Amino acid sequence: MAQKNILTIGILAHVDAGKTSLTECLLHASGATKEQGSVDAGSAITDGLSMEKNRGISIKSATVLFEWNGRPINLVDTPGHIDFSAEVDRALSVLDLVVLVVSAKEGVQAHTLNLWESIRERNLPVMVFVNKIDRDGVDLEHVFADFEHDLGTKLFALNYADVSDPDLPRLVDFVDFRPYFNSPIVDKSFENLAECDEGFFESYVNGGLGDLNVIWNKAHAAIRARDLVGLVFGSAKMGLGIDLLLNEIVSTFSAQHATYDGPAAKVFKVEYDSKLGRLAHVRSYGSPIKSKDVIWSQALEQTFKVNQLFKPDLGGVQQIAELYAGEIGMMTTSDLIPVGDVLGEQMSKGEFRKLTESVLAVQAVAQDEKDYQKLGEALEILNMEDPRLDFVWYKDEREFHLKILGTIQTEVLKESLASRFAVEADFLPPKVVYKETPSKAAEGYVRYWMPKPCWAIMTFLVEPGPLGSGITFESKVRTNDISVKYQNEVKRAVPWSLQQGIKGWEVTDIKITLLEGSEHTMHSNPGDFLLATPMGILRGLELAGTDLLEPMYRFEIKAHQDCLGPVSSDLNQMMAQIEAPIFMGDFFTITGRVSVEKAMDYNIKFNATTSGKGRLKLTIDGYQKTESSEEKVRAFKGVSPLDEAQWILHKRGAFKADER
Repeated sequence: MAQKNILTIGILAHVDAGKTSLTECLLHASGATKEQGSVDAGSAITDGLSMEKNRGISIKSATVLFEWNGRPINLVDTPGHIDFSAEVDRALSVLDLVVLVVSAKEGVQAHTLNLWESIRERNLPVMVFVNKIDRDGVDLEHVFADFEHDLGTKLFALNYADVSDPDLPRLVDFVDFRPYFNSPIVDKSFENLAECDEGFFESYVNGGLGDLNVIWNKAHAAIRARDLVGLVFGSAKMGLGIDLLLNEIVSTFSAQHATYDGPAAKVFKVEYDSKLGRLAHVRSYGSPIKSKDVIWSQALEQTFKVNQLFKPDLGGVQQIAELYAGEIGMMTTSDLIPVGDVLGEQMSKGEFRKLTESVLAVQAVAQDEKDYQKLGEALEILNMEDPRLDFVWYKDEREFHLKILGTIQTEVLKESLASRFAVEADFLPPKVVYKETPSKAAEGYVRYWMPKPCWAIMTFLVEPGPLGSGITFESKVRTNDISVKYQNEVKRAVPWSLQQGIKGWEVTDIKITLLEGSEHTMHSNPGDFLLATPMGILRGLELAGTDLLEPMYRFEIKAHQDCLGPVSSDLNQMMAQIEAPIFMGDFFTITGRVSVEKAMDYNIKFNATTSGKGRLKLTIDGYQKTESSEEKVRAFKGVSPLDEAQWILHKRGAFKADER
């Protein structure tokens, strides 16, 4: 039987704000679980991996289905640590509503800001849950004001937390707010409502607020219209505020996505199950999807067959016959459907900024040489689950390279390899991922006409492009000289021709122009132009020379004024580009740019300097030119197109090698 009006919500937070604990509370309050799971005890339903239970953190997103007041809800618990932001990015693509959890003790933290930017970019409605009101020393007024100021939004408190007795925090319902009208939280909530409701504005300025039930309804209308963001105080540990949060979710919000006549779904997660094999997690937006259906994959640009369908079932899976619109399920297929794929021909994919970008590279090494092949195969599986690892297997050098977001990710990868694949591996220290760009303009000439049959003659102009411009290609060759089908092959070959430049790094901010060339009526074929293009482009880069580009962080630091001197000294030592500090009360905020290489481990020193009370937000902020040095230059991996004889033999299958 099809379920209607299913709401898909995501629980997002900075690490340790109590996100998974809240998830367990929601499940228990709804009756979905008989006993409430605990992160500390390792019994959380949504932390299914053994390393999640051991570490007490979420690493993979997890979905559970429950009901509240007859309304079915898909709940997606996401990782809080920034090293696993890729999981959050993918989950955001299928959500109708975000519950953003903020700790009443720590308030707005660095990753809270990152999450807020991504939520706003996707135009998703938000509820805020201020958790841990039972903690000693909480300052709820400061947290409320900080949230509004730092995130640039207007909040409305749907309940009030009386923490005058730290041992017995008490929640006050909205209809009982009158004794707390002088509270800055309540007063600011009413002020925010007055700014977006003319009828209430008159009552507010005249001091006669009237019936609180009427105000409650006006507030809900403003929250539903997204003029205000609803906020609930509570404690997942004590079960406070849970019923109110659930009531608000089902009464105020509805599904955000359109539905389609034909099959339509988004793939937001891919994982390997020891029994079921490769599972693609999808949310359906169209007509029912059934086993044995044939559906179009936009990523693969072909149809594929659905073998089996499952749905999540409190930490396990249950086989189903059909997946209806709004439901989240899993499918097995014979084709390798990638994460991020859009299924069906009616939906658009949508492109959004990533929460963070991988600018660190690591090399994985098997502890036992006999596990070399096994390690490579395991990393290929992990890469299919998380394509941002950008795993490359250099078979000629017998090396495995991956991109990561942070050092915790390598620890988790190591544990995952051991527990899932029985492979013990080590990871070499992470290195910064540089890029390169042409130093000047130059022409690269290639003549591929031996041994016959083959013919592709071309001249490329390579030029430096503006910073951040990426790759630009154009052709000035007449179709009489090189036909359209061959020029299309040249265009297709350009991106992978630039995966490694003359300093061993990906080439970007480059303009490539095909100036002239020729084909042969008898000897030319499309493969000739695919083979020859890297030779011509790399030759042009060799003549032009390249500059190294290093990744940069945009930093935002907030701390007590007592820390301004030590923090400024740290930034100067890192040769950061510093903007003038802004002072607010006893705190300062300072922003600027610093190289990833210099600031890679700064969070550890920063926490020590501020005694863990400061906030450091680092966001990838493009690349800038840097000095080349021997330790920054990498040897070319595989067969280089500059070694034309070896390149031609390799591409024509004379010997095996991995040019990647």
